[in-house]
Amino acid sequence: MKTPAQIEQRLAEIEAERDELAAIDFDAEMRQATINGGDLDAIEQRQADAERKERRLKIEAEALNDHLPDARREAAKPSIEAIKKRLDERKEKARKAAAQAQKAAASLKQAMAEFYSASSTEDLRGEMGAIAKEIDANLEAIGSISHQALSNDLAALQNDIHRCINASMKRGGHRLGDPASIDVSKAA
Repeated sequence: MKTPAQIEQRLAEIEAERDELAAIDFDAEMRQATINGGDLDAIEQRQADAERKERRLKIEAEALNDHLPDARREAAKPSIEAIKKRLDERKEKARKAAAQAQKAAASLKQAMAEFYSASSTEDLRGEMGAIAKEIDANLEAIGSISHQALSNDLAALQNDIHRCINASMKRGGHRLGDPASIDVSKAA
């Protein structure tokens, strides 16, 4: 089987040969031969040979043009297979990353529940308020139970989670180029 480059080269050669044949003016040669006493039979034979060659070249060009798409598809197969292999590798990496993300999400959910439980100070405020009433003092006088540091930690954690979610949402929202949405069967 010829490569696409070989087919295209042959098509260019055929076009050049057909142009050469079309440039020959056999009628003019015959008129000149009639005036000069030349061999009209030889000119007619050359004309018949040229017409036969033109017909063969035309058929060859049609056959090559019909075959060219198949040759291009065949030549592209190794590249397509390499892309499919890389796609499979990326799918596997994506599956592993998704499994890790699911585990991380479960761990995060548990850690966040523990964080909220540990950072809740309502019960402590209630106890401190009861003591303040017993000793006839206000809360600030007996000691602050502010949990600003915990609030700051929570805000930083929420920002980190928000950035991660935004990054993954942008990736998930754009299917173009996503390994899960590439249909390599349409590449050829």
